[in-house]
Amino acid sequence: MEKIIPIVIVSVLLIIILIGIIGFFLFFNIGLFEILGVEYESWTSIFIFFGLSFAADAVVNIAVTFCKFRYYHSTGRTVKKRHAFILRILLDFAAIHTIDEMMTSVHFSFLSKIGFVLVISLIDASISSAKRRVEKARDE
Repeated sequence: MEKIIPIVIVSVLLIIILIGIIGFFLFFNIGLFEILGVEYESWTSIFIFFGLSFAADAVVNIAVTFCKFRYYHSTGRTVKKRHAFILRILLDFAAIHTIDEMMTSVHFSFLSKIGFVLVISLIDASISSAKRRVEKARDE
């Protein structure tokens, strides 16, 4: 009984944290959709959109990593970062456009696609730069 109570408490806390994280991402993206004027039919279409966008993001990450190893080997560090950022934006735009064309229940205008991709790319860049700063501080 003494071992069960801490396990249950930790499990409940992990579930609450997981629900909080999912809720934050969901309401952040829904709010972003409202600001950009994205039209959607139901919550199910939003969940399908997020699932497809996670899969497309994995493909984009693989493509950017491949390009870093093949193309950026001979370029400088700042040029590599700029090219990778631009390539990521272009591939993310292509992924969002493809998902928008496949799904009839979610409709992006051209400007909302650009805005969505730029916001997501800037958030991704700021998170990755914060991770680099933390790792650099740990190394010192």
